[in-house]
Amino acid sequence: MNPTRLTILLPYFNDADSLTRLLADIDATIPADLGARILLVDDGSTEPLPSRLPARIPIDCIRLVRNLGHQKAIAVGLSYIHQHIPCTHVLVMDSDGEDIPADIHKLVAAQSKEGDKIIFSTRGKRRNGLRFKLGYVVYRMAFRWLTGRKISFGNFSCIPASMLGRLIYYPELWSHYPGTVIRSGLPYHTIPLDRGQRYAGTSKMSFTQLVLHGLGAMSVFLEKIITRLAIGSFLLMCLALLSIAGIFFTRFATDLAIPGWASTLSSSMLIILLVSFLISLMAVFFYLAAQTQQKIIPAVHYRDYILTHEKLNHEG
Repeated sequence: MNPTRLTILLPYFNDADSLTRLLADIDATIPADLGARILLVDDGSTEPLPSRLPARIPIDCIRLVRNLGHQKAIAVGLSYIHQHIPCTHVLVMDSDGEDIPADIHKLVAAQSKEGDKIIFSTRGKRRNGLRFKLGYVVYRMAFRWLTGRKISFGNFSCIPASMLGRLIYYPELWSHYPGTVIRSGLPYHTIPLDRGQRYAGTSKMSFTQLVLHGLGAMSVFLEKIITRLAIGSFLLMCLALLSIAGIFFTRFATDLAIPGWASTLSSSMLIILLVSFLISLMAVFFYLAAQTQQKIIPAVHYRDYILTHEKLNHEG
């Protein structure tokens, strides 16, 4: 048997039809001499997997104790690979077909060329509806405004295994894998790849889960967001104080005052001043309180979420 060079990490939840087609496509795409292996992370599925799967590539499956969500499943999978599956490359992809198996070799080739860099795919053509595309634009704008960083890629990526030992010690990995890579300062590179079409069924992520996913990406940069909120609140406080000073000057030092409006505007500015102060104070204390809490490190705590490990059967 060839030594494992490439481990493909597939988070999975209640999508057996898509998974079966994806495994068949991977099997047809990956050359035998690559020494590939698949790690399937069953994220608390309530539907059974097929008894035999269409792949000659060895498949390990770890079943989680409950549904943790896509990003946490990736964190557990990366930690498990680092501890149990020696390899040179780790490829992360979705199990629904939107990450095209034919592009695997492009990511691996780009990673080999770039050396010690994580390679992400940036999306060219998207086949999502208008609602999703508009939401994605808003998400990217909010991410840039709140964090000062750009994000234009998702999970589809190739990681040099040598970097796993650093990546899995970031607790932010539980919230968002791409965001954690950006925050960590680990070198990465992007290549443009078109997004595929889901093999079967519909996405298991509701609108609420998509919003929470976006917020999870931003939470990786919590200290930057809180700093920006505190600065913004302080500037708003200064503006309110200047407005109050201007109102009193106009009211008592000029003849421009109109009876009644000075007290109304002053009250409004005082409310803005108080709210801004409270937002700034709460943001700072929330961050300081969070810093005192013990961190849940994926590399240390991933075992707590694994129910079983098994090797899956293949067809033929």
